[in-house]
Amino acid sequence: MDLKRRLFPIAIALAMVAVLFVSWTPNWESPTWLRSEKPYVAFHFDVEGDAAQSVQNLAFDISNRLDVRHEWHRVEDSNAEWQVTLVFAEQQDAVQIDATARRQDKIVDHIVVRGEKAVANELADRIVALLSSRIEKAHKNAD
Repeated sequence: MDLKRRLFPIAIALAMVAVLFVSWTPNWESPTWLRSEKPYVAFHFDVEGDAAQSVQNLAFDISNRLDVRHEWHRVEDSNAEWQVTLVFAEQQDAVQIDATARRQDKIVDHIVVRGEKAVANELADRIVALLSSRIEKAHKNAD
C-alpha cells in the first residue's frame, strides 16, 4: 500500500508528460512536419537594372522587414503556398512598388504603392503592412 501511494504522483506526472508529448508532435500527414497555420510565402524582388542605389536600398529594406514578420513562414519557391513578386520602378523623384500575390499560381491580389524617394521609409511600412494584412486575410478565407 505504501508503494502504491509513492508511485501514484509519479504515474500522474508521466501521464501529463505523455499528453504534452502527443499535443506537441507534428502533424503526421503534413509533408513539412510543422504544426502551423501560418502561410508559407516566397518573395521575389525585381529591381530595374538602371534603378538608383536608393531604390535598391528600399528593396533590401523591405526584404529585411518581410524576414522578421511573424504572420508567415518565409520559404523557397518549392515549399511555398504563396508567391509574392515585388517590382520596383523609378520615375524621376518617385518610386513605385507593384506587389502581386499569387496562391498556387492564381493571382489573389495586386497592390501598387507610389511615393517620392524622400518618403521611402513610409513606402516600406505601407507595402509590408498591406501585404501582411491581405495575405493573412486571404489565407484565413481560403481555408
